[in-house]
Amino acid sequence: MARSQRVFKTTMLVTAVIILSKVFGFVRDMILAGCFGTGMANDAYVSAYSLFYLPVLLFNSCISATLIPLYVAEREKHSLRRANHFASNTLNLFALAALAISALFYVLARPLVRVIYLGFEPEKTALTVRLVRIMLLSLVFNVTSISLASLLNAAERYIAAQLTGFPLSLCVILASLVFSGRYGIEAVGWGVFAANILQFLILVPFLAGWFRYTPVIDFGDKRFHKLVLLAGPAMLSMGISELNHMIDHTLASGLNPGDISAMSYAYRLITFLLGVLMVPLTTVMFSKMSRLAAGNDKKGMLDVLRRCVLVISLVALPIVAVAVVMSRDVIKFAYMRGRFDMHSVEVTAGILVCYVVGVPAFGLRDFLNRVFHSLQDTRTPFRVSCLVVGMNIALNLILRVFFGANGLALATSIAAYTGMGVQLILLRKRFGGLGFRVVLPELMKLVAASAACGGVCALLNGALPPAMGTGRVFLRLAICAGGALVSYLIACVVLRVKTLRTFAGEILRRG
Repeated sequence: MARSQRVFKTTMLVTAVIILSKVFGFVRDMILAGCFGTGMANDAYVSAYSLFYLPVLLFNSCISATLIPLYVAEREKHSLRRANHFASNTLNLFALAALAISALFYVLARPLVRVIYLGFEPEKTALTVRLVRIMLLSLVFNVTSISLASLLNAAERYIAAQLTGFPLSLCVILASLVFSGRYGIEAVGWGVFAANILQFLILVPFLAGWFRYTPVIDFGDKRFHKLVLLAGPAMLSMGISELNHMIDHTLASGLNPGDISAMSYAYRLITFLLGVLMVPLTTVMFSKMSRLAAGNDKKGMLDVLRRCVLVISLVALPIVAVAVVMSRDVIKFAYMRGRFDMHSVEVTAGILVCYVVGVPAFGLRDFLNRVFHSLQDTRTPFRVSCLVVGMNIALNLILRVFFGANGLALATSIAAYTGMGVQLILLRKRFGGLGFRVVLPELMKLVAASAACGGVCALLNGALPPAMGTGRVFLRLAICAGGALVSYLIACVVLRVKTLRTFAGEILRRG
């Protein structure tokens, strides 16, 4: 019980830090939208950041999915000293790899931009290349920060690892407000550069007292060889959401000007939801899953899996219902100021609806990836990810013709649900059953309550007059969303949803 209480409190603390970080990031996006809108400069910045983030994404997927379980196993089966030696060697080798890749990408930046963003005119291409090269200068710091954050998570120091989100928001905000008037969007590129260095500097002090760094480079370390073998498939399986998003951007480069920016702003709201709802669970539960897997406790793993599915559904489904109905007001409140006009609102709101319907699948699919990774199985998620990417590309090419940027976002959501379903089937086969017959009635109740939530939100939305201005839009959102969420809670009580009672009881008892 004491262990369970610690896990719960840790999850709540991680959630609080993540929410604060995401709110700060939300303010960053609001300021970016006000300064640059959905014009050419922001299209170039979004495209450059996506290209810079590609190696970051691959390293992050590789390190976070494999270093934690291997480090934990080394510490539990041998000693902290051996685990730290392995971690030091891994950190150094990844830093060398990051240096090599940043140099390669720097040289190839122009042809890469031309190939990936075929629809860009020369001026936008040149600006995108400059921004990519600015950001690449700090790649090694970013990759090292990912390694350190993974070690902190493995040591169950989750709060420290979540602090890395603040420097990016701070530096981009300062660059936008203070330097963009003189240096334009390139100031934001230098803000990203500075943020990556700050992330590294913030994490270093939290290693004191338990992690002993060794300046060793050993290419023959068998533990690192195992990490690399596991990491190859993990790079795609864990980075599938961002990879699909980048594919969307590539195909959107030939659509209307500003569509890339609109897709980026909509997707950032999705990542905000995922960060608040899913990251705390996946961060804490992944370490717990790794311990259960090391002890071959399949029953405990299935129990954690079922509880996480129910809690994620409890929280995500009503938010999706409200976001679909109130998409225009959400975008107005988030971004409509400065250069972000009503046309930008309409375009971004439509894309948001197509992305937000996939939120449950995005979160559950990423969590299911973690379940496989805790078992040190990265090949299965890799195969599923290949299926998801292939389906996303096929659907993109079809839906793009009929629905433009909205079709690209919708294709990503449909592919996510497909991947989630396949993962559940494969896990059921692996464990000989998931015990979902027990939770299926509960899930149906949550779906029914969410439908009631969406219906009440639609009624309130139709009854209230349209609003303009941040304050009035917020008030309208608060009335519609508040009334809808109250109806959701009432429906859950009437339908006797046990997950709500259990979740609320844990908060009251342990909070």
